[in-house]
Amino acid sequence: MGEQTGILLQQLMRAHHNACMAALARRGVRDVGSPRLLWELSTYPDDPERAPTQKELADKLHSAPPTVAASLKVLERQGYVERRTDQRDTRRNRISITQKGRDTIAQSMDAFRQVEGHMYSGFSPQERETADGLLSRMLANLYQIGGDKRQDPPPDPLGPPPPAPTAGLPKNPI
Repeated sequence: MGEQTGILLQQLMRAHHNACMAALARRGVRDVGSPRLLWELSTYPDDPERAPTQKELADKLHSAPPTVAASLKVLERQGYVERRTDQRDTRRNRISITQKGRDTIAQSMDAFRQVEGHMYSGFSPQERETADGLLSRMLANLYQIGGDKRQDPPPDPLGPPPPAPTAGLPKNPI
């Protein structure tokens, strides 16, 4: 594997992002800055008692809680989500998607399916499955070496760096 792989992955991510933004704009829902967060909220039941907390969302999305907090603030201001105080613990808020958010997610999912269809154009079902499997494995591998923004990176899998050479240095310089 050469240097080209990283460049190709970066180009693929950028092209995918741009295609998704264009498809969302054609549907009039480009202003949703966090469609993945909104989609995650749409998977929860329409029950305020079972709605997720901000921390639960951050864990699900592999994002830092402050990042999720900033995204939620924007989505709330736009009317896509609402916060409700947890009845059992008033220090926590439960986050729910609004009907406007659900309608937007339906339009967004159509846009994402269209982009995915174009991205996999000419691929057989077996090739699609293989590509998805390879990408999932790459993601899991990157999470193992610090690709998960929620936590500090784990120790280097190749071991700690060798100690710096001390030849010629005094044993106790103080």
